[in-house]
Amino acid sequence: MDMGERKRQILHSVINEYIASAEPVGSRHIAKNLELGLSSATIRNEMADLEEMGYLEQPHTSAGRVPSDKGYRFYVNELMSDYQLSLKELDMLKTMMKFQIGQIDKVMKSAADFLSQFTHYTAFMTSPEMKQGAIKTVELVPIDATSMLIILVTNEGVMKNKRVIIPQNVDTDFIHRFSNLLKEKLSGLTLEEINVVKIQEIKEAMQSHFEMLFPVLDFITDIIEDVRKETDVYVSGTTNIFDYPEYKDLGKAREFLEFLDDKQSVTKALEEPYNEKMQNNDSQKSRVRITIGKENGLNVMQSSSVVTANYYMGDRVMGKVGIIGPTRMDYSKAVAKIERISNYLNRVLSELYYDDNKE
Repeated sequence: MDMGERKRQILHSVINEYIASAEPVGSRHIAKNLELGLSSATIRNEMADLEEMGYLEQPHTSAGRVPSDKGYRFYVNELMSDYQLSLKELDMLKTMMKFQIGQIDKVMKSAADFLSQFTHYTAFMTSPEMKQGAIKTVELVPIDATSMLIILVTNEGVMKNKRVIIPQNVDTDFIHRFSNLLKEKLSGLTLEEINVVKIQEIKEAMQSHFEMLFPVLDFITDIIEDVRKETDVYVSGTTNIFDYPEYKDLGKAREFLEFLDDKQSVTKALEEPYNEKMQNNDSQKSRVRITIGKENGLNVMQSSSVVTANYYMGDRVMGKVGIIGPTRMDYSKAVAKIERISNYLNRVLSELYYDDNKE
């Protein structure tokens, strides 16, 4: 059975109505309110065909129809219009998207919080995938007569610190000189670039107490290796699901909340294969990916949809930004808003990256 223009119009109308109302849509409502120029009987027959083709479902014998996952997929790929943000939404973007540059984790958390408010769905950000892990700076700070603090900042803005014991008879002046030496010799280097020659240069410049170098190098090695492997997930707006009738069942809502608490499961869900919708074919960076209902591999996600976009630092993919909500999602708005957020993150992180390279 072919998907003719009339069926496309009716499917488009049913899905738009169901997204807005969360109530099954009947042929009489379509005929009366949507001015398609078709009788109720004609629309009813076309809706029956769409149900037979798998695009619509009828939850109860006497009820109207609701979209199936297949129907939503056809809508997203073929029928959905581009959504233009309103002036009010654009003003909201300008007001709220003032992230603190220089601290990647704060940027990620702020972006997730904002996206959940902006879309009214559950939002998530995956932290940057640190492929290189270059050192921006390393600093030693005296704490007392027996210890100092090692502070390491990577080029991606990750900051870590560790308290270590110092040898006897090491004064604060030596620690400051040692700190300046490490900045001079190590800033901008990756772990692979801290070789035997570089370590020997530092030892010779220190002249004494060179045993202090080893806990510092151990700390740098451990942190950069951890940062490379680390992919955290920032989740915000978990209680937004209670605004949607799909999650009024407390058992279903509890299962979904438990899933969101398990960051490993969330990360796995984001790694599932996605169907792709290209907003602009000439730009890889504008790709938004949508996974609908049973396209998700996890049982807990069978009645949910996931919409994601990559964000970048320069030309390098760093992570994902996206939302999780019911399959009855306003996809056109979700795509437009996620695109805006990801584009903004691209700019913020690129500015951070290039500023770091200039220093």
